[in-house]
Amino acid sequence: MSDRASEEKLADILQPSPQAPVFRITVVFGAKPSLNTERALEIAKRRPSYTEEGSGESLRHSATFTPAEVDDLFELFNLVGGWDDTEVLVNNRSLPYGTSLWLPLMWFYRIK
Repeated sequence: MSDRASEEKLADILQPSPQAPVFRITVVFGAKPSLNTERALEIAKRRPSYTEEGSGESLRHSATFTPAEVDDLFELFNLVGGWDDTEVLVNNRSLPYGTSLWLPLMWFYRIK
């Protein structure tokens, strides 16, 4: 786990706030034997918040995106969104309707 990602998670735990300084979406996914895996990892690893947890078949990748990075988030989610083990976190929290409410709200930032 990167130092920055660890610091963000620790800050959220120690000083929870109903309003985060920046709206963030984190996509957490495992590696699948898929053509999409390589491209998904390429997108995720570009983020400073990219982390890996676990090993072998339980290896999980995560990357956090802000509204300014919505195009990369959109591409990554289109690659891994259909996988059973993909999770969407809102400001480092698992909230209801992550994929059906929070992600579509983020897509509004794609309108230019």
